[in-house]
Amino acid sequence: MGVELKTENRKPKHQLGVKNHTWCHWIAGMLIVLLNACNSTRYVPKDEYLLNSSHISIDNRDVSKEQLSPYIRQKPNKKILGFIRFHLWLYNKSDLEKDNKWNNWLRKNGEEPVIWQQSMTNRSREQLSLSLKNRGYYYVRVTDTVKLKKKKADVFYNIHTGWAYTVEKIKYSIPDSSIARLILADTIHTLLRRGMPFDSDILAKERKRIETHLKDNGYYSFGEEFISYSADTLNRKVVLELNVRNHTEQTEDNRLIETPYPQYRIRRLTVNANLSMQNLSERTSNPPDATADTLTQKTADFIIPRQFPVKSSTIAQSLYISPDSLYRISHVNQTYQHLVDLRNFQQVSFEFSEPFRQNDSLIRDLDCQIHLLPFEKQSFTIEPEITNSDGNLGGGINLSYQNRSLFYHAEIFDLKLKGMIEAVSTTQSALRFKTAMEYEAEVSLNIPKFLLSMQPERFIRRYNPKTVFSVLYNYQRRPYYTRSVFSTSMGYNWRGSEIISHVVRPVDINYVQLKNVDSKYAAYLEKYPYLKNSYQTHMVVSSNYTFTRDLQQVKKDDFLFIRTSFETAGLLLNTFVKMSAGDKQKPYQFLDNTYSQFIKGDVDLRYYYTVNANNRIVTRLFAGIGLPYGNSRTGSDDGQFMASMPFEKKYFAGGTKSMRGWRLRSLGPGSFVDSVSIAAYPNNTGDIKLETNIEYRFKLVWVMEGALFLDAGNVWDTRRDDTRVGANFDFKRFYREIALNTGFGLRFDFTYFIFSADLGMKLFDPANNRGWIFRSKPERGRIRDFNISIGFGYPF
Repeated sequence: MGVELKTENRKPKHQLGVKNHTWCHWIAGMLIVLLNACNSTRYVPKDEYLLNSSHISIDNRDVSKEQLSPYIRQKPNKKILGFIRFHLWLYNKSDLEKDNKWNNWLRKNGEEPVIWQQSMTNRSREQLSLSLKNRGYYYVRVTDTVKLKKKKADVFYNIHTGWAYTVEKIKYSIPDSSIARLILADTIHTLLRRGMPFDSDILAKERKRIETHLKDNGYYSFGEEFISYSADTLNRKVVLELNVRNHTEQTEDNRLIETPYPQYRIRRLTVNANLSMQNLSERTSNPPDATADTLTQKTADFIIPRQFPVKSSTIAQSLYISPDSLYRISHVNQTYQHLVDLRNFQQVSFEFSEPFRQNDSLIRDLDCQIHLLPFEKQSFTIEPEITNSDGNLGGGINLSYQNRSLFYHAEIFDLKLKGMIEAVSTTQSALRFKTAMEYEAEVSLNIPKFLLSMQPERFIRRYNPKTVFSVLYNYQRRPYYTRSVFSTSMGYNWRGSEIISHVVRPVDINYVQLKNVDSKYAAYLEKYPYLKNSYQTHMVVSSNYTFTRDLQQVKKDDFLFIRTSFETAGLLLNTFVKMSAGDKQKPYQFLDNTYSQFIKGDVDLRYYYTVNANNRIVTRLFAGIGLPYGNSRTGSDDGQFMASMPFEKKYFAGGTKSMRGWRLRSLGPGSFVDSVSIAAYPNNTGDIKLETNIEYRFKLVWVMEGALFLDAGNVWDTRRDDTRVGANFDFKRFYREIALNTGFGLRFDFTYFIFSADLGMKLFDPANNRGWIFRSKPERGRIRDFNISIGFGYPF
């Protein structure tokens, strides 16, 4: 039976056409050939089978298949997109009878076919059963079915869990009254609950939790091996008893006696910085000499060379351990983290020892030595750099000088000089280039405490605050203008927790001067006063705050990243200037320079999901808005007032880290089409940005990773009186102006840096209501619907 497709009533722009059908057939054919090649059984021995797939079927919703998957001992060959065995295909392309570089490379980077083995299936079945019994399903039944067809084996594991044993009652048997008091007082944090499955993993985690809790209360020698469980079962109910065995010690006449668990108190704390790499590994100090001083302070004794880069008073601020206090493992961890955060020590280690035998004491003395091995105080580097500024490739030289402790209190001073030259694409086809030059000098000072503010020592210890001063000068000679940027800022940053960080800049000053504007470009800006205001010499005096929540260091597999920021510019400055300027006509000036006023806020949400060791999915949502007001409302030639954000504070789309089907700043705003542009240097920006991305990343060979991506988003302006048709944000139509692109990319992970290259293809172009690109007639060929983006690092 056939189906007739009638197209006579369709408009020409909606017809797919013969060429598009040919492309679809060609792509489908290539996919079929690729799938057949990737599933080849070329090197599968006779009478054996390629393991094609493994499946788990379970009748219990409380147990996920993902939790059981690690217990399957034989896994099929690695896949991309869930069905393409790229690495097996590489191996199959080699000739096993030839020993040369090409075939060896194919075998090294490829993957041998996984041959199904009944013994491995039996072992997997046993491991699945054991894992579920450890979770309380003692009557679990696991069977397997193997389907053999065309030299391929598909294995199916069928699991019937049966009833789970649950904990009905929890008891404690702790002979040591001091230990019992601490454990029972902390049961609010226990992992053991009535009604929970009788799960051995939870029992093991509870043992570790109790060990940490006791070590945080002085019980230095206590270990989780001193805790055991006993269980009485009846009718699938468990009476669970947690037992802490008695503490035993050997007497001088070699008898074992039971004693209460001893608590440990810090008797002496010594910071030993008189070390080299060799004696650090041997736990010995350098011989005493005239260049090392032994200082005794209230908090610790310091053995420090006279030329040591960090003074003892600064080190003391990072010490949570103190003499005459109980040993606490949390204080050890905090001390380690704060010393590392000073960024002056390449190694930090701890050594605890009992100064003498103390069998008869319930509170014993403990000596602690902290060993510090410093970095070199000063460093100087010269390195070439491949640049990717604004999506344009270039090269340059970086000169860097760093002093890790400028005033001997771990103040990190950085001086950076940079010069580079770039090839700037000057047409939307990116086939013609002009030269751009850039020079930059930056000085920064990072101080490990808050300046110009009152803070108790407790705050310093808890949040590890820092003050950062920076000054930067940047000179840019672009094809159509010359720009000089001077900026200076003073800010604070601190960590609220292991995953949360805060950055506050009360003062952030930027002075931007534009000159030597090309006559054609100036004529173009005259067409749009809104844009012209963004390209004038101006000053921005702002304050900003950034909040970051990053779980990457805590959860390596699946984690959420959140960054949100808020900035306000010109509020206090405008109040001061208005008081002194009186009724002077706008725009007001400060130090003979027009300053901007705006508020701006945005949020960046990302979720990283690890499918397996070779595949990861990353999603991102970005939303931001900037609202100019007050002194940013400048007059146009026709007497109207236009509110305009400074160019460097506006949002843009396109390029390596945004909409990769478009060149940098070539998308938007909205559906606006720049018909009078000199088509030389896209600068499409907006006050509002909405964007979402999804990227599927997979490992290929060597340091190479692949990526498939889908991007959707655009930028808009906030003003309804914008003279650019379709540029402003309108709730009634903005969803029809969301651009869409897809593409493929490569990532080269060289450990110290990541090089990326993406080929993006437009799917939906809102410009001038063009819509879906394959339904629109190409004006200058399909090449305009593709874009190559080259950059460094992951897009997000």
